[in-house]
Amino acid sequence: MSVPRSPGEPGEVKRRKSLGAAGEAVARRYLEEKGFRILRSNYRDQTGEIDIIAYGRRMLVFCEVKTRLGSENVDEPQKDYSIRQQRRMEALGERYLAENQETLPWDLDVRYDMMIVGDGAGGVLEVKKHIADAFRPT
Repeated sequence: MSVPRSPGEPGEVKRRKSLGAAGEAVARRYLEEKGFRILRSNYRDQTGEIDIIAYGRRMLVFCEVKTRLGSENVDEPQKDYSIRQQRRMEALGERYLAENQETLPWDLDVRYDMMIVGDGAGGVLEVKKHIADAFRPT
């Protein structure tokens, strides 16, 4: 019989990171199937990270991916993403735009999305919810 691990234990941290990486892979495939090209994954600095940066149809998408299993909440993911986290993502998005202004189209639109990936039929991960324009920059 295995004993449940607490969230801070090394084995649990490793499992959550692995689960998150698998969820992000599913989200990338989903966006590619929708016609987006993945420009970056796990774009980060000391303040935070953007899980996926994608481009398609003159739209640059900064996407946060949340991976949920079983009965974890998938209905309102914005509740799990604080204003502070949104501001960090905005700042990182602005940084990415500044760093890449020479290679990006000048007339693109920018969107901040959230995607929930969860277990589907047979335990296979799938996109449960994609919220385009989950929040607007301030």
